[in-house]
Order: sequence, then C-alpha cells, then structure tokens
Amino acid sequence: MDLKIFDVREYGAIGDGKTLNSTAVQQAVDACAQAGGGVVRFDEGNYVLGTVFLKSNVRVEITKSAEVWGAPSFYDFAPEEKYDYPLYQDSSHSNFHCSLFVALDCENVTITGEGRIDMRSVWDLDNVRGIKCRGPKCITLTRCKNVEVSGLTIDNVTDLAVYFTACENVDIFGLKMRVYIDGISPDNSKNVRIHSCDIETGDDGIVFKSSYNLNRLDVCKDIHVWNCRVKSRCNAIKFGTETNGGFENILIEDVKIRETRITGIVIESVDGAVIDGITIRNVEMKNVNAPIFIHVGKRMRGPEGRDIGRIRNITLENITADGPYEPYEIIAWNYYSYAAGDTTQYPWIFGVAESFDDTKSGNTANSDWQMTSNVCGLKGYPLENITLRNVRLKLDGGVKTVNRDVPEEAQDYPEVYVYGRILPAKGIYFRHIEGLTLDNVSVETYRPDVREDFCFDSVNGLKKL
Repeated sequence: MDLKIFDVREYGAIGDGKTLNSTAVQQAVDACAQAGGGVVRFDEGNYVLGTVFLKSNVRVEITKSAEVWGAPSFYDFAPEEKYDYPLYQDSSHSNFHCSLFVALDCENVTITGEGRIDMRSVWDLDNVRGIKCRGPKCITLTRCKNVEVSGLTIDNVTDLAVYFTACENVDIFGLKMRVYIDGISPDNSKNVRIHSCDIETGDDGIVFKSSYNLNRLDVCKDIHVWNCRVKSRCNAIKFGTETNGGFENILIEDVKIRETRITGIVIESVDGAVIDGITIRNVEMKNVNAPIFIHVGKRMRGPEGRDIGRIRNITLENITADGPYEPYEIIAWNYYSYAAGDTTQYPWIFGVAESFDDTKSGNTANSDWQMTSNVCGLKGYPLENITLRNVRLKLDGGVKTVNRDVPEEAQDYPEVYVYGRILPAKGIYFRHIEGLTLDNVSVETYRPDVREDFCFDSVNGLKKL
C-alpha cells in the first residue's frame, strides 16, 4: 500500500536555506499523524529547522535533492525539560527535547533518505548546561518501538548525534556521519541492529549506555552490530561510561576501526552495571592508540546502596591492530577543540589527563607514547570468563625501562590510562580475573621494547593455547 505523502512545502516550508521552518514542518508531522500515518517529505531545497516532535506512524524522508540544516542558534531548539527526580547523568543523557528530531513514546517511526542533515556546528555558547558548550542533538528517541534511521548523511552535530533510550526493535543502517560528539548511542535499548554505517566522531563512535536517566534500572540487550567503519577522536566501540543497569547478549562483528585517539574496544562497568555476554569478532584496527580496555571501576554515579558491577563472559575474537601510527586529520572533539581549529591528531600527543599533560610534554614519534591495553577487574570484583582468540597486536613499542608498580586505585575518568599510561606489558596487562583464555594471541612492536608481551596479576584459571 502506498503511503500518503505530506510534502513540507505544502505546509509552508521554504527550502531557501534561510527561512526557519520548524512550525511548518511540525504542522506537516501533526497532519500526517492525524491521518493515521504517512510520509513527511523534504524535497528540492535546503530547509532550516529547529526542534520537531515526531509522532507514531510518521516516516520522515529527506530526498537526495534535499538537505535539512540545523537552525543557526542554540535557542532555536527546544529547552531542556524539568524532572521531579534526581538526575545522575550529565545533560546529554538526562534530557531529550533539545534536538532536531524528537520522538517520545512513539511507535513505527522512520527517519530516512539519501539526503543530508547538517547541524552546522551550533554550540551552546552561553554554556547553560555546563558540559563544554554542547549544542543540540540531531535525533533523540525515548521509549519508542519499531524505529528505523537509515540512509542519511549527518554532519556537524555538537551533542549526541543519534541517541535512543528505552527503545525496542531499532534498525540503524546506511548512515554516514561526521560529528563532534558521540555517533550512535543506544541506552537501555533492546533488539537493536546497527549496520553498514561509516562513522567519524570527535567523541565516541558507537557507544552503548545503561544509564539511570528514566529513574530506574534497565539494560541494553539483544544487540547486533556489523559491517561498520569507525574513526574516533576518543573511543571507537565503547560500553560506558553510563553503566548503571547492564548489557546482555551483544554481538559486534566485521568492523573496521581507524585513526582513533584513545581506544578501539572499551567494555567498562563503573556505576554498578552487570555486563554478561558480549562477543566482538572480526575487527581490524589501524592507527589506534590502545586496542583494548576492559575495566571494572567504582565511580558509582547513581543511587546510593548499589554494589560494584561485574563483567563476565566476554569474547574478543579475530582482532588485529596495526600502525603505521602517523598523524591524521580528524574532526574536533569538543567546543574548545573546535574553536582552536584543532583538526590534526598526533598519536604521541594525546591531551591532558590526571597523570600527564602531553600538550606540554614535548613528545615526538620517538617518545614512549603508546598507552597499554589493560583488562582489569577490582580486588573482590574480578572479571569472569574472558577469552581472547586469534588476536594480533602490532604496536609502536620503544619502552626502555619497566615500572612494575601498578596502583590498585584507578585515576580520574575511566579511560585506558586509569592505572597509568605505560604499564609493565607491551601488549596487554591483566589483573583480577577468574578464568582467562588466551588462544593464539601475539604481540609485536615496531621499535624494540623491553617489556613482556603480557603481565598477569591476580589471575586465576589462566589458559594459554
């Protein structure tokens, strides 16, 4: 059955790249919903738009001849909503209205097409939310069912690009994006498929969250990601940092990660989440600082009284990481980076963290710069049943002395350097694990390195095959 078309121009929208069309497009969406559903179509033009609230059974199509441009001011988008319960997450994960397209409690919602959305680098210059001047999101979906986001090019988003929380049956595919903050972010969502996307981000690429933003615990569950390319100024594939509930039954495969400043694969529980059953396989990394970071921490940002989290039943299989560890061009990673015109990343100049400041270090390509991958539980909260199979790491190396003093207490924000940047293994440092299998795992370095390939502290049930 052919769906009825609601051309936004018939409701007063003008694709001249100047006129603010929020009211006209909202009228088209409302008419479509009142008619029982159909297609709200953008065709032939450049449409400037602030926040539009979608409805059930509405399919938004941006055709190849059309672009949707974000409104020129942060204040052209909906203000953040108010809550009568405590918020533990930052504003990006706690509020949903400040976005281009918003769907709340909807079913059968699609945003698709061969066209482009350009959010035009609009930042919250008054920093009203206190999170580094982040601006509006692009697409935000909350408690929705049967969702598709596909085909589009999405550029220059200054907050989470595609963020969906407590959603079910979600298909995201064929997206190409170049955005400043996180790319695709499922939060406590179930039955999700993400595939055939090309993602470049200033923050994390594909990042799974399990937050407390709806005043309850929940999990991300039954998720399949495949055939994606990711390039990130931070982490490419990440679980966290918002980790209150948990993650279950997740498969990620056939992913290419390139030119990533911090870590390729991150699995962390720092707010009490139980992570059980993640398989990541067939991943190729090029020019990634640290390939792997698996971490139990005790940040515990959430309601009081919860126990520290657990991570169990993790398999990383058919993983390669290689150089050439050269500088690369990439999008800025927050407002200050953007304002400074910071678009070249040197692998050996990481940035600023609790224990180091590379911006003042004078590091060069010949310095000891590469962070050590680490897979660590906490004392009393070990990782359980961790398997690495067919993993080959070719790293920069060059370390000439070994420091075996690894602190028990993690540093600040949970990134791969939490126990120190250069650890006493040149490949992977393992600690506090019950059940670890290494099957055909190898490490090489471009430069001579005095460290052992692996170090094992408080690891029980080690199998090396």
